[in-house]
Amino acid sequence: MANNWRKQLDAHLKELAIAAQKCTHLTKEKRIALTRLINAIWQSGKLVRPYKGQFQLVYEDIYDEAVQNLFFYLCQDNNINRYDPERGEVITWVNMLLTKRFFPEAIPKVIGKENEINLDNSHWENIPDFQPASLFEQVRECIESDPESVFCKEHIKGHPEANFQAIAQRRCSGISWKDISLEWGIGITSLHNFYQRCLKKFADKLQEYLYT
Repeated sequence: MANNWRKQLDAHLKELAIAAQKCTHLTKEKRIALTRLINAIWQSGKLVRPYKGQFQLVYEDIYDEAVQNLFFYLCQDNNINRYDPERGEVITWVNMLLTKRFFPEAIPKVIGKENEINLDNSHWENIPDFQPASLFEQVRECIESDPESVFCKEHIKGHPEANFQAIAQRRCSGISWKDISLEWGIGITSLHNFYQRCLKKFADKLQEYLYT
C-alpha cells in the first residue's frame, strides 16, 4: 500500500515538474506551475532532514532557512529545467540539493562561518545571477513596494525597526541572521521565528500580488 502511494506521489511530482518545464519563461502560467510543484513537494512530507542530531539548539532555524532557499532556487530563472525526469524522481533531486547544498549554506547564515560544513566542490552547482523578472525578484519587489503598507507595519514587539519588510530586504540581500541580530540587538531565534510566522501569514497576500 505504501509503495503504491509513493509511486503515485513520484508520478504526480514528475508530472508537475514537467508541466513547469514546458511553460514559457516569465509567464503567469510558469509561476502557477512552480507554485503547485513547490506546494506538492512540501505537503508530501518527504523532504529529507539532513544532519539530524547536529546543531540541536538551532536545527529548526537552519532547516527552515535551507528549505526556503531551496524553494527560492526552484523559482529562479528556469532552474527547474536542471531536473532530468529520465534520471530520477523529483524528491530524490530536491533532497540531494537540500542535503549537499542548501543545508550547508544555511548553517553560516544562521550561526556563523565557523560552523560551516565543507563539501567537495563537485557537490555544488553554480548559482545563476538573479534576473529582474524572476519569481524571486518579483516576490522581493512585492515586499519592497508594499502597496498596502502591511509588511512594514508587522514588527517584533517593541522593535518597530525590525519589521517584516526590513528583515526580508536584508535576507534577500544576503545579510546573515547573525548580522541582523547584531544590528538590532535582537536574538537570532526571535528574528527567525518572527520572519517564518510572517511568511506564513502573508503567503496568500504575496500570491495575490503575483497572480493578479
